[in-house]
Amino acid sequence: MPLKSGLLCLLALLAPGAFAATAPPAVECDLATGATGSCELSGGPSPRSGGSGSVSLSWLGRHALAPSGWYWCGGLEADNYLFPGGAPGLDRLQDYAALLSIDYFRDGEEVGELAVHPGLYFEHQATSQAWDMPVDLTAGVPIAGPVNGVVGFSNGRFYHHALPIFGLIWTVNSRVRVELAYPEPALVLDLGQSSELRLGGEIVGGGFLSDPKPVRTVVEYDSYRVGAQWTRTWKSGIKLALVAGVEAERSFDFFRQGRRLHGSGAGYLELNVTYAR
Repeated sequence: MPLKSGLLCLLALLAPGAFAATAPPAVECDLATGATGSCELSGGPSPRSGGSGSVSLSWLGRHALAPSGWYWCGGLEADNYLFPGGAPGLDRLQDYAALLSIDYFRDGEEVGELAVHPGLYFEHQATSQAWDMPVDLTAGVPIAGPVNGVVGFSNGRFYHHALPIFGLIWTVNSRVRVELAYPEPALVLDLGQSSELRLGGEIVGGGFLSDPKPVRTVVEYDSYRVGAQWTRTWKSGIKLALVAGVEAERSFDFFRQGRRLHGSGAGYLELNVTYAR
């Protein structure tokens, strides 16, 4: 999924030649659902409070290319964001899209990706005007030993501005990784027995076309969260992730109308289940 859907993690960069090649899963299926508490939105004619919820689904097939480590991928994805009473004029944003990408892997870790997400991004009415094709590009840049760089961007027709991706990844040792990268910095700890703890930031959302009220407009929804994610992986291919933290900012940017609503301080919980084979 796009970076701003919260399902693309920061790259775990590996020093050249440090590990033997390991093939990534050929098929991945993902289900994520979460809820965020109530926060007061400012920026409109009157303050408004409300929570939010989300459900995301994705399926991805991966096929090896002739050069070692390169893969092409195809799949489907869907996101639903619900705002019961928490966004003036909006109660739902959703997207249904295909996923096409070229990926580069080392030792089973993704260290480069070019992905496009052609599909419909809308409130309730899925018309041809809601068509968009967000693009994500991320690439690792070797620097020195355990320190590597990451650069890239995420952009789409309904985004106010392109989202830059840049920073440093420091693999301290086999159990500790520091991701000093924007927009999702993190400290990642290998807890052993196929479990991992990630402490850091996560951005969720995207750009959408609203229903006519009385005319259609574009809204970019962003939720930036800071918290902890515990992940456990089983040999059967099932991975479970539990996420909890605080929403540092919730934003609805109606940039074509020159107005923006924003709030912060709500707690959030998320459950993510992945099957990969």
